[in-house]
Amino acid sequence: MSSQRPIDGSADQLSEADPSLVYSALAVADRRFVVAMLADRGESLHLSAIADALAARKHDSESVPQSTVRSVTTALYHVHAPKLADAGIVDYDRETERVALAVDADAVREVVALPSVE
Repeated sequence: MSSQRPIDGSADQLSEADPSLVYSALAVADRRFVVAMLADRGESLHLSAIADALAARKHDSESVPQSTVRSVTTALYHVHAPKLADAGIVDYDRETERVALAVDADAVREVVALPSVE
């Protein structure tokens, strides 16, 4: 997966990252949800799975218009996943559209409170 700099998944890696990139990446609730979902699942996820969950959360419903899911998917693909990857928080592969947590979830929780994914 590609990101701006390699991450080995250790808790120390987040502390070595540029703090302004980390805080900027985690300043948006949708990106915190992505990180929380990856931490909760413990595996890489396809953007469509994240988009479905995020759209349902935003609309507080399981039944979300397809146009909304497409809009969320587009934002994840072009904005949120790349921003998290640039900060070294996730590994993001644009070709396969898969995202994986690149650092220990507890290290992220030390920086910012993650939302519940339920």
